[in-house]
Amino acid sequence: MHFGKLILAALVLSYSGTALAQAWTSYASEEDRFAISFPGAPTVEETEWIDEDGNARPARRYSARRGDDVYTLIAVDFSDAAFNLLRGAFAHAAVVYRQMGQVTYDGYAQVDRIEGQQLQITLDGGRRLYFGAYLEGGILYILDANVSARSPPPGVFQQGLVVVDEDGVRVRYTQTGERIRRTDDLPEALGGPDLDGPILEGTSDEYINLE
Repeated sequence: MHFGKLILAALVLSYSGTALAQAWTSYASEEDRFAISFPGAPTVEETEWIDEDGNARPARRYSARRGDDVYTLIAVDFSDAAFNLLRGAFAHAAVVYRQMGQVTYDGYAQVDRIEGQQLQITLDGGRRLYFGAYLEGGILYILDANVSARSPPPGVFQQGLVVVDEDGVRVRYTQTGERIRRTDDLPEALGGPDLDGPILEGTSDEYINLE
């Protein structure tokens, strides 16, 4: 399957129809297996993330500005991490961010039932920081929206993360933790390749009868 085509399909989300949404740009990274919308093409730079054990892990920072607001996604490589360190990666990221200001929201979060954590933090001077962290496929995804007190909540950025696997297929899970494939993940509905795991119709919770 062609990565770009699958990413394009994955990004047919609920952004269209408003002037705000039209100002955002869909962006996909094949290296770090994600897609998201930024307010313009992001700059990409190599960086490091210090994990819970104090080790520096290779990471890439994707960042774009809209006025004084800065939207950043950091993708951290945890592919060689021990199990306990890997499972605690998004929780440790939340610990790091809690120290940055006054936390006004702190809760469990998920995208496509990929587990994570969300924070809302008021910074010195009144700016607000919207944080999210999610772990999938050995990569920790950290979402960091640093906006002015006058800016609306960055819902397009916070809620728009799409994670894909090495074949470019969107990663989603059922409530019981099974990998699912929906018909909108397939290039030609059920005419696509054979896929393991339950398949759901569109965005419903009804499984397709393949017999």
